[in-house]
Amino acid sequence: RQYIAAFDGTNNISPTEFKSRFDNLYHKDFTFIAKDGMTLTREQVYEREASKLANGGTKVTLIHFRKIGLDCIDVKLGLVNGKEERTVRAVTTITDRQAVTSKEIDESPASNHFILTPTSAVMAAKCANAVYKWKEFG
Repeated sequence: RQYIAAFDGTNNISPTEFKSRFDNLYHKDFTFIAKDGMTLTREQVYEREASKLANGGTKVTLIHFRKIGLDCIDVKLGLVNGKEERTVRAVTTITDRQAVTSKEIDESPASNHFILTPTSAVMAAKCANAVYKWKEFG
């Protein structure tokens, strides 16, 4: 939540401060799975977020933050940059108080036919994150 609060759309934060906040939030082995199935490494996520957030033009609003498992959270953010508005929802596994893996949830009507709803997508991501935790513990 502190990471999100830094991006109110009005202030620029220094590259050093951004890197520090990023390092505090994301585990060194962090991976992000986008809704199109593409997997991003921690470095790729850093580049993407630095270009969009650190310049001060993007306002980030926390829509919801829900604990859905022992080490699993469901986060939905609102992003506003000029006239562009969008939301991002991800299910994230936490280890040692850092995000270690996130799976973006596609909430578009086209991706949610019949039985597949955002809720079922969240549950599928939660199960995938549980499998990750089992692998982590050996």
